[in-house]
Amino acid sequence: MKNALGVSLGICALVWTYIALFVLGDYVQVWGGFIAWGAYFTVGKDALPKTITATIYGSVLAAIAVILHGYLGVIGDLAWPVAVGITVWGLTALPKCPNIPANVFGYAATFGFMLLASNMEVLATDFSNPVIMMSVSFVLGSVAGLASEKVAGMLG
Repeated sequence: MKNALGVSLGICALVWTYIALFVLGDYVQVWGGFIAWGAYFTVGKDALPKTITATIYGSVLAAIAVILHGYLGVIGDLAWPVAVGITVWGLTALPKCPNIPANVFGYAATFGFMLLASNMEVLATDFSNPVIMMSVSFVLGSVAGLASEKVAGMLG
């Protein structure tokens, strides 16, 4: 088939979107899954574990930025830029997470989600924690990337 990956992506996107919206709606963000899915194709060999690790690492650092911001409040308007600057530097600091684009995708998705959602608690142990919700989204999106790759291979 000439465009096996395109057909596979369309089929898998249909399935992912349905599951994310109508089955797991309170536990995942459909767009977070798509971000991890795209990251999957940037990682290369052994993409599934590397993508999951990288996107979750970025997510954790985004939450650390929020926590750090709370401690830096005394510096006023510089609190956010300093917290983000420190934690974005951290995206490059862990040798076990060398895929900087996937790290950044996880960070950006989680940080953006925290800015938009008013009911998020970065220290919660349930799905009100954006790291937990986005991490589940990233894992499932990474699996969708693997699935679309496998389906494309079957389609030829």
